[in-house]
Amino acid sequence: MRNAAATPINVHFQRFEFKYLVLASTVEGIIPELLHYMDCDPYALTSPDRTYGVRSLYFDSTGLDCYYQKIEGHRTRKKLRIRVYEGDLMPSSKVYLEIKRKYDSVVVKDRVAMTQADCAALLRGSYAPASLLIEGDQNTLDEFFWLFNYNAMVPQNMVYYRRRPFFAKFDPGFRVTIDSGLRTALATWFNESGQEFEVDRGIAIIEVKFHNILPEWFHHLIRKYQLTRVAYSKYCQALEVCRPDIGTRTLAEVFQPEKFVT
Repeated sequence: MRNAAATPINVHFQRFEFKYLVLASTVEGIIPELLHYMDCDPYALTSPDRTYGVRSLYFDSTGLDCYYQKIEGHRTRKKLRIRVYEGDLMPSSKVYLEIKRKYDSVVVKDRVAMTQADCAALLRGSYAPASLLIEGDQNTLDEFFWLFNYNAMVPQNMVYYRRRPFFAKFDPGFRVTIDSGLRTALATWFNESGQEFEVDRGIAIIEVKFHNILPEWFHHLIRKYQLTRVAYSKYCQALEVCRPDIGTRTLAEVFQPEKFVT
């Protein structure tokens, strides 16, 4: 299968994002209705089931500030992660270093694409790719590493899932993704992870991404399938599965992985 990241991907954008949890079995009824108004994203067309794999390595401070800001309902927050799409991960594979900012329901995301080898070297502090960056990427990279160093961030966990993506036929800015098969593992790098665990088995996550308003036909789907908008974080849900001690002990007692990229 073609690596989904082989096609150019938007690296700077701002939009609303709404999330809905549904039973995976319910998704089979929703997809045919989506296809009346939406097309399958080209990134997934080469796959028989019209999905592609996503792997994200999440970073957090030793006190899990990002995790607790989400749990406590902070309306403004930032998250750092490195994402890779389906395919065997090689030193030359493309990965995306990302800052995801949340302002209530508005998501602002910036990402920088680079090879896996260069990204690992950057995290070790042994590589500076300024000459290879396109315009605007240096600011994103500078902010990423300012947050990374100021908050003493370390890798926390890897999150894996299958994504089925759609975009509206008459409004490419309106997108729906359906994520399922969520798994996780404590990790220090893409090839350095512990035991995998399932997260919310039998549940699919519908994410609606748009710039202005939801179309009336999607409101109809919300009513028909009784979709309820939720504040769902893959990172937080997955971290709780990996680390059941969270929430039952004081922050000082919570174990923090010390191993880093080698």
